[in-house]
Amino acid sequence: MKKDLKTRLVNRKIKKPNTILMFIVMRLLGILNKAYKVKFNYDFDPKSIKKGPIILLSSHASRLEFIYMLYGFKRNDVNMVCGYQNILKRGIYGLFIKLGVISKYLYQPDIVCTKNILKILKNNGTIGIFPEGIQSTSGSTQPINPATAQLIKKSKATVVVSTSKGAYLATNRYSKDRKKGYIGIEYSLVFTPEALENLTEEEIYNKLLEKIKYNDFEYNKTARNIYIGKKPNAFGIEKILYKCPDCNTEFNLYTEDDLIICKHCGLKIKVNEYYDLERINCNKLPIDIDKWYKWQRRCVVNEIKDDNFELILSGTLATLKLDRIRKEPKNREILSIGTATLNKQGLVFEGSLNDEIIKFDFNAKSLYSLTLSTKGYLEFYYNNEYYLLIPNKPNQCLIKWTIASEEIHNLYDEKWRSACADVYEYNKGDIYE
Repeated sequence: MKKDLKTRLVNRKIKKPNTILMFIVMRLLGILNKAYKVKFNYDFDPKSIKKGPIILLSSHASRLEFIYMLYGFKRNDVNMVCGYQNILKRGIYGLFIKLGVISKYLYQPDIVCTKNILKILKNNGTIGIFPEGIQSTSGSTQPINPATAQLIKKSKATVVVSTSKGAYLATNRYSKDRKKGYIGIEYSLVFTPEALENLTEEEIYNKLLEKIKYNDFEYNKTARNIYIGKKPNAFGIEKILYKCPDCNTEFNLYTEDDLIICKHCGLKIKVNEYYDLERINCNKLPIDIDKWYKWQRRCVVNEIKDDNFELILSGTLATLKLDRIRKEPKNREILSIGTATLNKQGLVFEGSLNDEIIKFDFNAKSLYSLTLSTKGYLEFYYNNEYYLLIPNKPNQCLIKWTIASEEIHNLYDEKWRSACADVYEYNKGDIYE
């Protein structure tokens, strides 16, 4: 019996990247980095690291981060770790296999992935990992699973951290428009095998977080780099900002040219070429876009304390077809059509398919995040299975679903709640100018 794509992908023998193919890929990445005018800085000589095992940990401010971090590291033997759903795509699957890409179920405990990583490291290979898992939503560091420190400790590897500056501002999460502007990548040699012997997992985690932390909006308050694209810098921002700071109403924000406007109270805030927020007509002006986004999260943390809290969405629950690679959306297998409800217990999808009533129940403890896709749907992993939640209403603002699902999960997961507290600034004071 022929194995499906998932089985073949997950259970295959991981090899080091094909040498000739990697040579070609690195040359192509070099062309892209030159076109993007990326600047690279190092606190060590990359040539001094001649052999493995090596772990390269990178920030994930931009969807193009792998282009920057991989090329700047100047090695042809990096096995990248990538979200399982991002590999099962036409034109990518075969290429990633030859490049030795290791698949990962995002947020989920993944024993097979960990074994593959340790196997490569045992053979003196090099592993590339984005410990945040997904691209930043608001231009600052996402939570890092403390289990990353456990992996580093066990690896006995040389560990390098790559952190970007300005990458989010050039390719933000809420628009596909690429901006012209400064991108800097900084590489730091953080741990040697000898140093890891004497460090606890907690010390490793704290040091990693210190080195990988970034906030592009805070950075540019001092750097003053200009970012200009085909679209204004405000375009699409209502995908991540849904709550008005003046009137507190939700889902009334929209953009017009470089302005964020509230339909309810008439608030107008300009996003300029530096990504600064400028007061046009508002009482409360958030310090920056990241602070505005995090204020929304703090609001949701209070909302979910209410036992009656719930979000409801009409749409389709789907997964990926695994018999062969197809283009999107033909690669989707419809599981049910109906209504999704998110509350303190988790996510319930009730619907039907071919006149059969079908219900799915995803409990909050195992549901880490309903992650907002840039393509207008929610995606998530549950028990190492990948799902898509596609709304009936196109262009619907879904970011509150993401935030609420994450904070509901945190009610049941002390370690992950602590990791979120390290980056989300729950206890920060006033967010206004």
